[in-house]
Amino acid sequence: MTLKGSRKKSKFLSPKDQKNKKIAQILCIAGIVGILIQFLYFFIKYGRLSDWWCIVIYWIIFIMPGYLADAMMVVVGGGRPLDNGKLAKDGRRLFGPGKSLRGFLLGPLTGGLIALGIHSILYWQWGTIETAVANFVADPNVFYNFYNNDPDLLLADLSLYLLGDKSSNPSLLTFLKLIPRVFLCAYGAALGDLFGSWAKRRKNIERGQPFWIVDQIDFLSGCLILAGWFVFLPISAHVPHVLIMMIIITPTITILANNLSYMTGHKSVPW
Repeated sequence: MTLKGSRKKSKFLSPKDQKNKKIAQILCIAGIVGILIQFLYFFIKYGRLSDWWCIVIYWIIFIMPGYLADAMMVVVGGGRPLDNGKLAKDGRRLFGPGKSLRGFLLGPLTGGLIALGIHSILYWQWGTIETAVANFVADPNVFYNFYNNDPDLLLADLSLYLLGDKSSNPSLLTFLKLIPRVFLCAYGAALGDLFGSWAKRRKNIERGQPFWIVDQIDFLSGCLILAGWFVFLPISAHVPHVLIMMIIITPTITILANNLSYMTGHKSVPW
């Protein structure tokens, strides 16, 4: 899912591109509808959105290293291609010229370091976060159904995502537990994106052409496979909702951004 460089909007699209344009628009609308359905589900079932906001926070914090790695692969990439020009048995490149060794190695490393910097700020502000949680739970208009409005249970999960474990103790040991999760998520994004490129080459899909579904979930799949077990096992009440949100929002953001770039003339195609 590595973001591609912008191109100015073309006046005419080929019939194949017209078809892909319609698919992009349908997927964009479907994603937005999916987000609204999940939003309404929480509002109708619980009468408030306290738990929904928790899920949003968990989603952002978990996937953040993956997004940063995905962006940094473009920033620091270039140079020697990762496959060094080698061909697979089908006579096509393994990954193609768009995947560089520098981008694959340094992109996740840089993205992971930035993510750890953000987590360091959360460590520093943990006392403020604890106070805010206590105030939210005391508010009669707020109720966290996943936690029976118990601030200790809520803080335990927040601590898992923000600090690295459920101890609610921003210590060096806790931070050391966080480091492998962050870098596995970052390199999982890179590996997932690399698998997507490999699959496109095997299907003989030209560079710059969409490989629907795979393009949208490759980097997310890598993040979940390598780092998901840190926070999603054992499965608790909020986990299925976080996973559903990831599966809906993560690809939708990419598709929506590409559609907007196309409509504003910054890209020649909406993917």
